Amino acid sequence: MSAALEANIARAIVAVEEKPWEPNREVTLERLRIVDMMHEDWPKCRLCGQTVNRLDPAGLCSKTSTSHQERRGLPVPKKKAGASA
Repeated sequence: MSAALEANIARAIVAVEEKPWEPNREVTLERLRIVDMMHEDWPKCRLCGQTVNRLDPAGLCSKTSTSHQERRGLPVPKKKAGASA
């Protein structure tokens, strides 16, 4: 490489490294809106509303919370009094 080309590359790298990153709320919200549009037709859990690739036969996501287990008709053990979670 020529010395002039190397100097230009070095200046370009320094210029990129010196630029501080600042959050841009408008850009973030626009990208999130695009993601929401892409996921618009995906199935949603009937209990919590989470967007998922597929639902189980009960129409629920893969969460194993007490409310999800109860909705699936699975036995949920009761917590003992004074037991810490």
